[in-house]
Amino acid sequence: MALPIGTILDGKFKIVQILGEGGMGTVYKVAQVGTNPPYYYAVKELLVNPNTSEEERNAAIDRFHKEIELLRDLKHPRIASLKLPFQDRGNYYFAMEFVPGRSLEKILEDANKPLPEEQVIKWMIQVCEALSYIHSRVPPIILRDLKPGNIMITPDNEVQLIDFGIARRFDPNKRTNTENLGTISYASPEHLGSITMPGQRRSADNPGRLVQTDARSDIYSLGATMYHLLTNYEPEPIQTPAPGSILAKNPALRTIQVGGKTVCPVEQVIIKAMQQEPAHRFQNADAMRTALFSCLPNVPFTPTTVQIPSMPNKATISTTPAGSAVSGLICPKCGYQNRIGAKFCKRDGQPLVQGVAVAPPQQRHSRIQARPVRQPIQPRPVARQPIRARPVSSNNAARPATSMGDPMQPYRDGLQQLASKNYAGAVSHFKQALSLGAPPYDTYYNLGRSYRQYGQAVRSINQKAFTDNMRYAAEQFEQALKYKADGIDAHFQLGLCYRDLGLLEKASAAFQKARSLAPQDPAIYYQLGSIALEQGMKRNAETWFQDGLQINPNHVLLLSALGRLQLEEKQIPAAIKTLQQATRLDPSLWDAWYALGRAHMHNREWKYALGALERSRQANPRISETYSALATAYLKLNKKHEARKMVEEALAHDPQNTEARRLQKQL
Repeated sequence: MALPIGTILDGKFKIVQILGEGGMGTVYKVAQVGTNPPYYYAVKELLVNPNTSEEERNAAIDRFHKEIELLRDLKHPRIASLKLPFQDRGNYYFAMEFVPGRSLEKILEDANKPLPEEQVIKWMIQVCEALSYIHSRVPPIILRDLKPGNIMITPDNEVQLIDFGIARRFDPNKRTNTENLGTISYASPEHLGSITMPGQRRSADNPGRLVQTDARSDIYSLGATMYHLLTNYEPEPIQTPAPGSILAKNPALRTIQVGGKTVCPVEQVIIKAMQQEPAHRFQNADAMRTALFSCLPNVPFTPTTVQIPSMPNKATISTTPAGSAVSGLICPKCGYQNRIGAKFCKRDGQPLVQGVAVAPPQQRHSRIQARPVRQPIQPRPVARQPIRARPVSSNNAARPATSMGDPMQPYRDGLQQLASKNYAGAVSHFKQALSLGAPPYDTYYNLGRSYRQYGQAVRSINQKAFTDNMRYAAEQFEQALKYKADGIDAHFQLGLCYRDLGLLEKASAAFQKARSLAPQDPAIYYQLGSIALEQGMKRNAETWFQDGLQINPNHVLLLSALGRLQLEEKQIPAAIKTLQQATRLDPSLWDAWYALGRAHMHNREWKYALGALERSRQANPRISETYSALATAYLKLNKKHEARKMVEEALAHDPQNTEARRLQKQL
């Protein structure tokens, strides 16, 4: 039974609304006592019923604690974050970020008809972003209960995943799941613990092949969720939809002509996602996100295709959309705007995850250092030594293929190794390709990328390996430019290497050359402005940032860098305006939120400052300066208890934080 409205939990949370009830407990909307205006949280309760068996009770408590453990480490704009676990009245609770809005289950129920196709696609692209994040954890986290009821849509039309109650960490040593939980309409065959051959029924005599849920199980559930949202029919449990069946239930779905045949792109994505065999589905959420992008009506198709094994007519859909009205992802490292659906930046290989950004590298004018979005590569044998380049003579580089083999095969193998982050293998293959006469510019260019990406991967753990590989990378880009002097990407990469090596004059010259070849590329202006800042030439930096914004007024990294510079120069109204635009375009820019909070502090607008700094903390909870700034703002509002907590957090992250140590003495 739910607790009455007005009940105080843990001495600090007042129940204001019941959000949902189930057999194992209730979810409440609560207001934090003493905050004005009220600050809301969602509190999840585990009601331990004394009438249940001890085994059931222990299992429920164990699942509840596992959910807390999983949520504790998750920090992503599309996942409600954990705030505080506690016990009260003999029951277990945890408070988490309150997500306003409605679940997709409620939206579908209220509409009582299929939801608009384009809107559903855009929502599901956002779900893929969250899945990419949890699946890339070490070990991967599998949601296992993805369904319309667990996907919230905020008033800003943004997706938030809720309820990690049966999520689990993937264990490669297990053959099957310990528990087979989840909502059966959206559950993959793996949820049952085994997969049977097509046409066979699962029975005691035919239990099927033992399997456990993995990231591809969530892909199946996402396809089933799309099926429900676009047809207003619950999917048949453990069934792959037949070709044409989804379109028959919703004839309004968009169709196109491919090879003389009528194809429904979104239907094909759903069918592929809901394949019985995991190997036949999209193999990761990024691949499904790419395919979903290609289903948008304003994204043209390209020859790249995805085959759907279960479809006898071999109908295909595009997965690599070409230029479109939809903006591609801006690389958080170099500022380059990539094509729609790109997984890695074309320029520097940085992983691209929409909604996850990091501060640009080498911001020497700022004492805040961003940590990388992803962990460094797991060391193979090369991890103890930098990759050593042997000079490849130019007279061999353009040699035609010989009987030794096809030069393009090791080149293709090198690209595959590079994408898999096996950088030593990539170097070996590209060097072999050069010796066999592969195209020299492309091969030297990708050889340079291999060295550079390896250097970036080991930067935080081996400074010498980082420096050595940056130097080797620069040599390869220089070699590539001997064969193609107007190679814009090689000039750009060369500039990045020089900048990482601290050779700022040479870096500026490389980017100036790139600018002469591509004067409309805002990423070049971002790099030139950042280098000018590192050289102490703030006026020049501001000019470069402004010039870049003339080309693309919504380039978030340019806006963020310009706003931080304006703050540093005490141009407070301009800084606030610029930083507000940056954070509106990309709410995950923690450094822009931090600078915005500092700008409001300069104006003594303490409540606005708290709001911005809290967003910065949510986007990146590891920055000591954010907590000390929050402490200052709380102290100015005479909230000493909150200020003390923030000081403790600041010093836990950096015991040398001077602002926090000063506040500690005051408090």
